[in-house]
Amino acid sequence: MDGAVLPLAAAVPGLLPVDDARGVLRVLIASLAPGGAERIVIEWLAAEAERGREIELAVLHGRRHALAPPAAIRVRTRGRESPEDFLDALASDWRGGPPVSVHLVTDVLLARLWTAGVRTVPTVHNAREGWRNDPASWTEANVPRAVACAQRVQDEMRAAGCRVPIVTIRHRPGVPPSACDPAVRREIRAALALPPGAFVIAAVGALKAQKDHARAVEVLVEVARSRDAYLVVLGGVLEPRGFEVLDEVLDAALERGVTARLRLPGWVDSIAPYLAASDALLNTSRFEGLSIAAQEALAAGLPVVATDVGGQSEIHHAGLQLLPARASVREFAARLAVLPVRERLQPSPFARAPRAASLSLTHRERPVAPIDTLFVTANLNAGGAQRSLVNLVRTLRADRVRERHAFAVAVCGESTHSAFAMELMSAGVDCFRATLDRDDAAIAESLLAQAARRGARTLCFWNAAPGVKLLVAKFAPPALRIVDVSPGAYAFEELDDCDAVARAHDFDALAYYRRLNALVLKHDAATHPPCRRVAVIPNGVARAPATSPVPETPRFLVNGRIAPSKRLEVVIEALRHVSQRHADVELHIVGPVEPRHAEYGSRIASLAQGLPVHFRSADFDLACLAEPWTAIVVLGTHQGSPNAVLEAMSAGIPVIANASGGTGEVVRDGDTGWLLAEDVSAGDLAQAMLAAMADLGEGRRRAARAQSRVHSDHSLEAMVAAYVAVLEEGSGHEKMAPWNSASAPVAPPSSPGVPLPTMPG
Repeated sequence: MDGAVLPLAAAVPGLLPVDDARGVLRVLIASLAPGGAERIVIEWLAAEAERGREIELAVLHGRRHALAPPAAIRVRTRGRESPEDFLDALASDWRGGPPVSVHLVTDVLLARLWTAGVRTVPTVHNAREGWRNDPASWTEANVPRAVACAQRVQDEMRAAGCRVPIVTIRHRPGVPPSACDPAVRREIRAALALPPGAFVIAAVGALKAQKDHARAVEVLVEVARSRDAYLVVLGGVLEPRGFEVLDEVLDAALERGVTARLRLPGWVDSIAPYLAASDALLNTSRFEGLSIAAQEALAAGLPVVATDVGGQSEIHHAGLQLLPARASVREFAARLAVLPVRERLQPSPFARAPRAASLSLTHRERPVAPIDTLFVTANLNAGGAQRSLVNLVRTLRADRVRERHAFAVAVCGESTHSAFAMELMSAGVDCFRATLDRDDAAIAESLLAQAARRGARTLCFWNAAPGVKLLVAKFAPPALRIVDVSPGAYAFEELDDCDAVARAHDFDALAYYRRLNALVLKHDAATHPPCRRVAVIPNGVARAPATSPVPETPRFLVNGRIAPSKRLEVVIEALRHVSQRHADVELHIVGPVEPRHAEYGSRIASLAQGLPVHFRSADFDLACLAEPWTAIVVLGTHQGSPNAVLEAMSAGIPVIANASGGTGEVVRDGDTGWLLAEDVSAGDLAQAMLAAMADLGEGRRRAARAQSRVHSDHSLEAMVAAYVAVLEEGSGHEKMAPWNSASAPVAPPSSPGVPLPTMPG
């Protein structure tokens, strides 16, 4: 090694203009009474407030017993004015902004906002029997989207005639440490005069007919026949009818002789200590949306016996036992009778996404001049995927035939080089960073708001993070087409491994592929995820301005990032073999080390000590291809359609590569280069390098055939025509003449994939 410093890349601050389209969160709720729906809103806003989000919460009805909102948010509670006047004042302030999230507010009152031009996103928190709204009456002009608390609730909304887009968000509550604290358990049980060894059943919810607490008393009677059992009903009166329900509970306890086993603490500041004190939760609701109390108990480690109503069956947890809503009291009691008194308090939390509701509020007014496609990429670093995107959009920008295809490029994170960004902006490409926040949810929310604000017809992922892709696909409106340009098989593995996001949002890789309008592969892969439309579009490259000359001494090139997927340790070891027979050989590695691969870069530098290796920084202009080379060496794992191979071929450089991904489609052993096994050894690579050195003429003949093939089959014009055909499917003008109809087919080779139904929500 010549002692050159390893080219370590670093983030370039302020490289792109930031256009974060998220905006302020505005929420209207009927009250902050201590119920499940109210808990959902409070936990959501608290999570956003922790991230410094600007939030306005409007409360229509004050309550004596109410949940405390986060201190960091602005709260407007109606005073002496009428509800109508209060809403008119809100509308005056909120008109022209993002949609407002509304909860438990009737349509009659919401109409005050609609009339003033304020759009709302209502959340339906209950099963049909408990609705305060008529979803069938909503129009997209007023309600661009609705949220259902469970899939079963969404199904009911559809069956009732709801015509607006609906997304299901299953909120998973958080549980504080006190819910699993043995000291708290002893304290609460003592305060409630509960014997230390008693079996304590909790029932949670306001005193209203829906919760059927009187039935829970009947279950207590049956359980108490075989064990020392107690029932603690946590909840109070919200409305006058609640006093009648309280009478029913007390009458049942008196009639059945279990008043000594019944505890009625009423409203409590926190449910968590009472969960610690309990051994099981009983839910006897006649109907539910998705019980927050049941989920909270399960997360705290309590077993739950509940009615199978609403979305209860969508709570996947080993501690949940569901019974039909019409199950007998004895059936409920039988389930509880065999449960043990808890000796260890062990939490069992759900994967959570408390900020999910923010992604439902991304509707924006459409611009006067909407775009066709919003391209989304992780960064503009020195990489093959980024180079392909730059090649595509620059060519699209310069193409007068296709100038009607308007587009923008959204970058999700920091970039470690400025070259591609400068290239795009100098070409007049609308390129921006979606947000400075590195969080997947924030990025996805901004992207969806951008797509809406810009009126994008298609959102095209180009090497984006799997969490961002899952969130965008889950919350994208049905009219937004989603296309994923996969750089290789590793992208599928990343999506499959994105387990935390998938569980938190109930939206996994299979749901993602069902939602896609098209998946674009870079080569004709034998296997791929099932999608309704799969297209194969290999990369295209520009013609090199000059052909690489023949070197006087052996010189080999590696042009690309220093990363584990490039298998540079094999290349270094092969060079060690070659240098033992040819002391004048050189290896030039042209490419940076990204910060995340710094350790790997140091390892490669260490392996290269004492060898004729030259480390050079990234060459965005591809000037290195005009230098004399014996051959370029391209090894990879999960390759797509490697630009390094195509660009070298275009420049007339002989290619030695392993058969990874689409490499074998362009490098044919003995014809257009040296094609080695995918898991090639250093010894086999060394033999190919020695063969290229031994017969330079043969190498040039292979390079000439490769150059001819790339110029005919892998032009930028062919690539652009193929992408436009996919991006404009269904638009009415997708059948455009290609740049060069003699050499570039309009439609790429494709396969229909496996047709799947659209994933609801």
